[in-house]
Amino acid sequence: MEPINPKDIKRLSSVEHLPEAVGWFVRSLHAFSGVPCGTRGVIDAHYKIDDDHEGVMVAWDLPTRPLPTGYRFYDGRPAIVSGLLRDGFGRTQRMDETEMLEIIQ
Repeated sequence: MEPINPKDIKRLSSVEHLPEAVGWFVRSLHAFSGVPCGTRGVIDAHYKIDDDHEGVMVAWDLPTRPLPTGYRFYDGRPAIVSGLLRDGFGRTQRMDETEMLEIIQ
């Protein structure tokens, strides 16, 4: 299987294999607590709970909490140390929160 080119995709919900999206830049299509609509972020991790529940974590590039230069992958440091605001976006058969993210890479 050829790697997915993020430039060919507009919404993260159209990505079948979420682990491939780690390192891609996204924009919020809705406002979240502390994250205005249109905020840029990076998918820095993928998680899978079981066969029906997986998702991605997004680290937001906020004016008061900017991403470090070159940041693309979760470095394991807790938010209290890194200062990053991160949110999870899950996907199940009944719900797909990744629809709230637009790929901007």
